[in-house]
Amino acid sequence: MEDVMNPSVLILGQGAIKIAAIGDSLTYGYGLENRQQDAYPSILLELLGSHYQVANYGMSGRSLLSTSDYPYLKEKNAQQSLESDADIVIIMIGSNDSRTAYWNKEQFIKEYRDLVKGYIKLPSQPEVFILAPPYVPTSRFGLNNEVIRDEIQQIVEDVADELGVHFINLYPITEDHPEYYSDGLHLTPLGNRVIAKAIFSALRA
Repeated sequence: MEDVMNPSVLILGQGAIKIAAIGDSLTYGYGLENRQQDAYPSILLELLGSHYQVANYGMSGRSLLSTSDYPYLKEKNAQQSLESDADIVIIMIGSNDSRTAYWNKEQFIKEYRDLVKGYIKLPSQPEVFILAPPYVPTSRFGLNNEVIRDEIQQIVEDVADELGVHFINLYPITEDHPEYYSDGLHLTPLGNRVIAKAIFSALRA
């Protein structure tokens, strides 16, 4: 059985257009009975069709901030994603950074900008899409929805404008939709489908 905290990269599809999905447990598909089918990157592939391949580099519990307990960029999946030949990169990270013990706005802005630049600079010259994380219904896992709503949403949009990458805001389309959530944070198959459809629409725009 796979180690949920240290998963291998899940690669689905055999198409020529390669997508790299970067993120935490919401990308990984934590809590799903079948993440190979119901995590948002898998649903996105279903929507896009056979010309695509999707690599899910998501890792549960990871944060952007280098001073957090589990920084994403220190993990093997992150390093593999930065060595990929992706044509499209989708980044959704920041939910775990909203914890009071972690949150540092100025540091987050700098490190988020640096993260995005790292993918922009890939030799494959991918199109980069950065996502404001979805609504967090409860504080059960220590996450602070107010930080996501009032700060992270705007930071991600500002970085997208500054660096000339695509911005997708998942917050307003998930806010006050308890049916999208299984445990107060992680997404049901329906919640993942809503996110996948939003990304699909942006890719086709």
